[in-house]
Amino acid sequence: MNDKLEEVKAQIPHREPFLFVDEVLEREEGRIVTQRLVRAEEPHFQGHYPGSPLMPGVLLCEACFQTGAMLLGDVDLRSAVVGGADLWSAHGVDVRWRGRLPHWERDGGTYFVTWRLADSLPQSVLQQIVAERDDIRATAKALGREITDSEAKRLEALHTEKIEGFLHAGHGSCSMADPRCAKIVADALKHFDGERYDLHAWCVMPNHVHVVFRARPGHELHRILQSWKTFTARECNLLLGRSGQFWMDESFDRLVRDEAEHARFVAYTLGNPEHAGLRDWPWVGARAADQRSTPPTAADQRSTSPTAADQRSTPPTAADQRSTPLTAADQRSTSRPVLTRILEAKFRGMVRPGDLLRVEVVQDEKMGDAFVMSGRVDVAGKNVLRVKFIVAMVEV
Repeated sequence: MNDKLEEVKAQIPHREPFLFVDEVLEREEGRIVTQRLVRAEEPHFQGHYPGSPLMPGVLLCEACFQTGAMLLGDVDLRSAVVGGADLWSAHGVDVRWRGRLPHWERDGGTYFVTWRLADSLPQSVLQQIVAERDDIRATAKALGREITDSEAKRLEALHTEKIEGFLHAGHGSCSMADPRCAKIVADALKHFDGERYDLHAWCVMPNHVHVVFRARPGHELHRILQSWKTFTARECNLLLGRSGQFWMDESFDRLVRDEAEHARFVAYTLGNPEHAGLRDWPWVGARAADQRSTPPTAADQRSTSPTAADQRSTPPTAADQRSTPLTAADQRSTSRPVLTRILEAKFRGMVRPGDLLRVEVVQDEKMGDAFVMSGRVDVAGKNVLRVKFIVAMVEV
């Protein structure tokens, strides 16, 4: 037991009486299982239900946190230390915040852009998405740093993954189902084609718009979007005899990094009507070089959606910026794993002196220099705790 305990101490800074891992039982990529014998002489039993001692639930959680910290020793943490918007600046990219989403812009850059009608989402769904976005930003603020590239990517994923299904379901007024409104939007997209920007592919859906285009030097992304949205909102409202907000303020845009990503976004845009069940939809187009001889199928649509593309294409990594990669030893010398937030905890049983804890932690996802993990504690094959938490690598 002593040798195994020393192995644990070599991996995390915790010590008795606040060390709740005795040994590692299993270890694989993204998963670790540890063990811990609950001892009667532990100091918390003197005051926690004396006479009928129970292990405090918070200490069961701590066993998961410490196990999760050990799991981080198996993770490539280079981007947890060197990352974020500064990496983009080396590539001539400006990061702008407009509303709740970050927007990467580059002079003469190519973009995939989506914006939607103001009523295209149920209010309850919108509030849930906003809450999740705010939670990510609050975590960064609590750590005293800016949003990292991975967190910004997760913010984008929340936009695409959760919103896309509702857009295709046709929620809201779907004003562009009226051919007159659809034509106003389509004509606006094509109006400055070849002058301020070059259209590669576009699609006007009943309640949202997708565009792939290259901004010409000197013409900024946010000004192009503002021009499209302001003009079409005014003209469509006038046509429909209505007033008020037409488009949602926030839009989603993605700076296209390479030819493969460009091809995916073009295919996604052109295949959007079919994916939404719209046959012979006329409000879609592309330049000749981007036009497919065979329209994208629903299978193509799923494989080339922005969500999938976002998972495969990331902002420049630390390895792109460094001639000598940061080693695991470098990481350990400057940062330590620190619990930053408990997302959810469910207690399902009691733990008493003499119980043997089996603690399993898996890594769910990475958000910049933070890691979302799920933990569970079992005693004699019975689950007594499930917890979801965030551990961050913090400079010390």
